[in-house]
Amino acid sequence: MGQKEKKDQFIIAYITDFENTDAIIMNSICFAKMLNKGLILLHISDKQYTDLSVEQSEIKLQELNSKITEIPFHSYCAIEGKSNEIINKIPDLLSGVLIVTSSNTDIVDRKQKQANSPKTLLNNLYESRAAYFIVPQSQPQTLEFEKIILTINNMRESKEKVLWGSYFGRFAKSEIIVFYHTYRDEFHRHQLHYNIKFLMKMFDNFNLNYKLHLSPTQKPFVDHQAIDYAIENNASLIICQTTKNKDWTNLIFKTKELETLENNKNIPILFVNPRNDLLILCD
Repeated sequence: MGQKEKKDQFIIAYITDFENTDAIIMNSICFAKMLNKGLILLHISDKQYTDLSVEQSEIKLQELNSKITEIPFHSYCAIEGKSNEIINKIPDLLSGVLIVTSSNTDIVDRKQKQANSPKTLLNNLYESRAAYFIVPQSQPQTLEFEKIILTINNMRESKEKVLWGSYFGRFAKSEIIVFYHTYRDEFHRHQLHYNIKFLMKMFDNFNLNYKLHLSPTQKPFVDHQAIDYAIENNASLIICQTTKNKDWTNLIFKTKELETLENNKNIPILFVNPRNDLLILCD
């Protein structure tokens, strides 16, 4: 991998399947250009999912890297080890601020372990300190940022998601649709109100193009509702917050992230994990 300075930040194109790389690389380039970051192609030689050695992976990565011409800095890195452990170290190991990868919802054999299945991806990415963008494997076209959906709810850990939403408005001049539903519980309604108030203050300060959209239904997961709305309104992507704490119920029932990813109808999703510290990606 090429030399880099500590202060540099990178978009990480996490390649799990060398037969399907277009969607990951093309969308990674879009983010690198939007945020003015470098790009690193990453493959993890994890014996759970692949027989490729690090040396074999490097040859394939080098070939893919040689074809990139749209951005000034791009490199590649192959690492052997457990996927979740390496992914969790990406912010420090590779100065990664965003992980871009793709999911395959058409896997026939659910018992077969594949690194790009929705469940495996989320299990490996779930504790990542970097945000992660998951694009459907069947969507290799160039990503447009003209219109995006930012879901907002009653979670206290919404500030970094709002900050990510502001990057699209500031650097891509996106129209941001703030999608939310109300709550029957008064406390939750207050929390939602405070989050929207924080969002409006930040977005108004940056003079962003945004509008609030109240969903007419109170279905449990606002992210699920936003998928249909995104399709109807030709939005490019949805920004979602992941669940802060998983408990025993998630061993029986699916997490809302997995349900969203498995039924996303070809809508790319940017997941932002709750953090103890607020990551300021761009000043």
